[in-house]
Amino acid sequence: MNPSMYRRVRNMLFDAHLTDDYSTQYLSWRDTGKLAERFIVFRPNGGTAVDRDLSSEYYVLVDLISGKSTGDYEKSAADAQAIIDYIQANPISNPCVGQITNMGGIPAPVQTTEGRMVWRLQFACLYGE
Repeated sequence: MNPSMYRRVRNMLFDAHLTDDYSTQYLSWRDTGKLAERFIVFRPNGGTAVDRDLSSEYYVLVDLISGKSTGDYEKSAADAQAIIDYIQANPISNPCVGQITNMGGIPAPVQTTEGRMVWRLQFACLYGE
């Protein structure tokens, strides 16, 4: 059995070293309380109907969560753009993901009550076997 699509997207970005400065989490964000720590969270976000022998779109959310150190907002913003640039340049480079496309660019970041910034990126993965 293949891993869930959000885990496959994580593996793709990990292999491209785009998660190196982040603590990876799945499904929901759990703050460790370390102010300098950055997080990247992968989670499913629906998709189209999954049928036998047909391709389906799997939607994946990727949240980049900044640390609270000086310069972290800018670093995380640049990292969000780097992820989108990588996906744009490599839309069909991973056979486990299929074709991956960014949906909606980079939305406005949201600030947490702790003072961290969150960039929520969404991707559509067209995959079928």
